[in-house]
Amino acid sequence: MLSGQDIILISSIEWDFNWQGHQELATRLARAGNRVLYIENMGVRSPRLHDARRVAQRFSHWAGSQLDGGVRQVAPNLYVCSPLILPPFGSRVRHQLNRRLLLPLLRRVVRNLGFDPEVIWTFLPTDTAGALVRMLRTPRSVVVYYCIADFSELSPSPQDILKSERSIIEMSDLIFAQGTRLAEHCSPGAGKVEVFPFGVNLELFTKPEAPPNGGAAAGKNGSASDWMSTLPRPIIGYVGGIHKFFDVGLVAEMARAKPEWSWVLVGPQQAQTRELKRMPNVYMPGPKSHAELPHYIRGFDVSIVPYVSNTYTATVVPTKVNEYLAMGKPVVSTNLPEVNTFNGTHGVIITSPNRPEEFVACIERSLLPSGEADIARRRAVAALSGWEERFGRMGHLIERELKKKCDVPADPAQP
Repeated sequence: MLSGQDIILISSIEWDFNWQGHQELATRLARAGNRVLYIENMGVRSPRLHDARRVAQRFSHWAGSQLDGGVRQVAPNLYVCSPLILPPFGSRVRHQLNRRLLLPLLRRVVRNLGFDPEVIWTFLPTDTAGALVRMLRTPRSVVVYYCIADFSELSPSPQDILKSERSIIEMSDLIFAQGTRLAEHCSPGAGKVEVFPFGVNLELFTKPEAPPNGGAAAGKNGSASDWMSTLPRPIIGYVGGIHKFFDVGLVAEMARAKPEWSWVLVGPQQAQTRELKRMPNVYMPGPKSHAELPHYIRGFDVSIVPYVSNTYTATVVPTKVNEYLAMGKPVVSTNLPEVNTFNGTHGVIITSPNRPEEFVACIERSLLPSGEADIARRRAVAALSGWEERFGRMGHLIERELKKKCDVPADPAQP
């Protein structure tokens, strides 16, 4: 197991955002006995008006951490830094300010923690992330790039992203990718890329429900189950961000077509949801902690992944699929390429085009009673993607690279 290392993790999301593989890996690395500095998202574009709240929160976290050397400790061995960095791909002046003023502040944070970064792990492919990697790495550092999305589809500067990503790939010792299409994107032929879709926390999503009146542990979490029990059946449910890749129009049309069904959408609202909020059979309880999600999913009759189909979602591997399956729930998804690939192997999901009538028909099929064998099959498929095994394989690959670095003579001229 990878342990005893100082690890810099350059994330593409904030620590307090929807719990994803970024936080899961940082937490597991810290629990394994590594010291981890989690650097929050430095962006792939300039902030816009709808980002104002996020920017304000970033400034608040940054200001609040100054007395503690620019970081806040969120768990044993795990530190979070909220850097003030100018957006990537700007003018020469912006680059100079980042390079001469703002990035050195991050180096000071690393030094104040006494970090000697043996592993530098980045989720971001921007020029800012690349500059930070170059600034912090040493000849003994292992650089890991984890490609979790085609960021060129999210940026107004796609060619700049692709150029900076290529630079990061070239300096990386290891490249991980969320799926086969992203692996091909990183390395034509995918020869040097390891495919690691985000896993599922099996301990959390297979834990039995606490019995009624089960004490403090059942109190707060039990409220989700209590609330769900008051809703009309069936309950069609979704967990995750309600973002621009969530097909709001599709869900609204289905909710109109099936007013007797309850549609429960659990997660932060990152896109325009006015239409959904007006519908009496659509329930949006807002963002919930990762630990609370099983209590909502347990109440779903059918779980859904209603994503739009476009060039970005063509590479998306929805983590929620295995979370649904780990709880034995039937899953209906729009027919995203990576979901189709997954389903071609396991055959446990029903997929549909982004057409309300067809998606509703798929949900109706999923509402048919599931036998014990069906439920066991779903759980068995999810178990193949447990974070414990996935994290162990990643750690083994990093340890192998660390050993290679240690075996290299200090003086290359020496035999």
